[in-house]
Amino acid sequence: MTAAKETPGLFLSHFARLEEKLERDGDSWLHKVRKDAIGRFADLGFPTTRLEEWKYTNVAAIAKTPFQAAEFRWDGLTDEDLAELPLAHSAFSECCSRIVFINGHFSPQLSSADRPEGLIVGSLALGIKQNTPNVKEHLARYANYQDHAFVALNTAFLEDGAFIEVPRGVTPDAPIYILFVSTADEPIVSHPRSLIIVGDDSQASIIEDYLALGKGSYFTNAVTEIVAGENSVIEHYKLQAENEEAFHVSTVQVSQARSSSFTSHSISFGGALARNDVTVALNGDGAECTLNGLYITANEQHVDNHTVIDHLKPHCSSRELYKGILDDRSSAVFNGSIIVRKDAQKT
Repeated sequence: MTAAKETPGLFLSHFARLEEKLERDGDSWLHKVRKDAIGRFADLGFPTTRLEEWKYTNVAAIAKTPFQAAEFRWDGLTDEDLAELPLAHSAFSECCSRIVFINGHFSPQLSSADRPEGLIVGSLALGIKQNTPNVKEHLARYANYQDHAFVALNTAFLEDGAFIEVPRGVTPDAPIYILFVSTADEPIVSHPRSLIIVGDDSQASIIEDYLALGKGSYFTNAVTEIVAGENSVIEHYKLQAENEEAFHVSTVQVSQARSSSFTSHSISFGGALARNDVTVALNGDGAECTLNGLYITANEQHVDNHTVIDHLKPHCSSRELYKGILDDRSSAVFNGSIIVRKDAQKT
């Protein structure tokens, strides 16, 4: 039996327990999506190096590890504890809004209450529970779980993550900071799912940060969907500095409307294995995007960056720059694709 088929059964049992919980809590509107996604994951299995998209990244170690579902553990953490983490201190002191997740679960104790008027920064689980219209309209619409096993796995276990909505014409004074912290000393898996919606004529800077307090091996399987309204401007920073025993797989899927601007800064320092997928769909005339990346590895770390920019409409532009610094026996992969559709004239 191949590594691709060794552990879906473990996640199927995780899913059965999640279903019981969600049905007990009365959550039903995402039920079909979750069931479709777990079925698709069961069909796909974990990707192997026989697939072109995974030719140079072997996820057998993820497939073979008996990860348990992460549970919320606050452990009495304070702002001072988190401010000691790499890269977090300045963000804690300067960001207008801060939302913190411990092992994939929202921590109101560690999140800030500062919300500029009209801005929504909170828990996706609450948005789902309250049937928030834009959550129902956009969630699971952009990230493709039919062809991507890790997106399918995340969608099946879609439960919590950040929900950010910047209304039309609003520009927050400072960046919005999303912090995902693992406290694991044992093999656990979390599936953070975030939805970011920036309305027409709005601007926002958003920092998505993944850090660790625990020392053990764990698996973060994250998906972020970003919706850029007409004439909006978004700066998105994704920072990954988890411990060197961790596995990190991340998918960022962006949909841009007319004359919008999206800039991504992807920075990877940590993890035994890190895979970052960024896919941008230029869905409106005159949209533009810039993808920047930096990866720094040492020892036996492995980082894999895959990007896709899809020009779907005329008069769009895109730029891309990724750089890496590798030491010791570490390794890295970069694969960037730009698609220009037939109707995307003067791109």
